[in-house]
Amino acid sequence: MKHISILGSGWLGTPLAENLINKGHQVKGSTTTLAKMNILEEHNIKPYHINLYEDNIQFLDSFIGNAELLIITIPPIRGEATPTYAENFKKLIPYIHKYNIKNVIMMSSVSVYAPQTGVITEENELFSDEPTAVQIREAEDVLLNEEGINTCILRLGGLFSEDRKPVDYIVRKEVLDNPELPINMIHLEDIIAMSSAIIEKGFVGNSIYNIVSPKYENRLDYYKQEAIKHKLTLPPLGENNSDFYKKISGNKIATTTNLSYLF
Repeated sequence: MKHISILGSGWLGTPLAENLINKGHQVKGSTTTLAKMNILEEHNIKPYHINLYEDNIQFLDSFIGNAELLIITIPPIRGEATPTYAENFKKLIPYIHKYNIKNVIMMSSVSVYAPQTGVITEENELFSDEPTAVQIREAEDVLLNEEGINTCILRLGGLFSEDRKPVDYIVRKEVLDNPELPINMIHLEDIIAMSSAIIEKGFVGNSIYNIVSPKYENRLDYYKQEAIKHKLTLPPLGENNSDFYKKISGNKIATTTNLSYLF
């Protein structure tokens, strides 16, 4: 049994916490919304009201204290006049050291990679200069460059689940752009399975994994399958622009965990 603290109990953090609790771990979860505290309790997640963006961190001592693993699932805020994402990660460092937390997992994004030819693996060093991608990379570096912490960065593909359907957005567009270009998606259930397996396996030193499904040939393939499943009609196909080509491999984590992608 591990004592695990999950900073950010949202679309991913809450079901991940439930999965870990079912495996016998004790889990604390943070939320920025007071109204959600009772919901977390109903799922046997010990709730904490923490909002790093508003300096609401008076509960970090009790939230991080006695944890063997800290999982960070909070996203950056798009369009901030002065980006604060990486600065918020820096706020955590003194607490991580104070309580001797050796293991940290950060839920990151494959958006950090720049479009490029060829298959992108975790060894890639060509990164996007898009503002949000830069923020995410800077936050990664806060953890990766900190001595005394084993950091595992999980770079997630485009998110989808039964209640999160990107196809709903696509069907409202005039055309489906770049239908023949690669798509890098990941289902919630696969994120939870892969993440849980990494936690059970353990990790030493810094490590980076892409979590991206290999099951879709291109954007049209994915959206066509989703449209059929949800009885939707796709818009006409648009042009392909190779400047946006980005094919990411999620093979490393599948090999490490000996798991296959379900979706």
